[in-house]
Amino acid sequence: MKQMRFKYGVAAMSEILKVSKSGYYRWLNRKPSRRIQEEGRLEIEIKAAHKKTRETFGPERLQHEL
Repeated sequence: MKQMRFKYGVAAMSEILKVSKSGYYRWLNRKPSRRIQEEGRLEIEIKAAHKKTRETFGPERLQHEL
């Protein structure tokens, strides 16, 4: 809906998808969940560990490194 809202309009899409307009706007403006924030932090740590090991460690060895 977020990508298509300018082409079709929120009202039409919400009716077709059977969601409320207010729920869509609440979802659009809420902050990222804790899980999403944690995933971002973990991604940064994993990339740093991978670089630190000169990109030679696989997933299992990286897990021990973290």
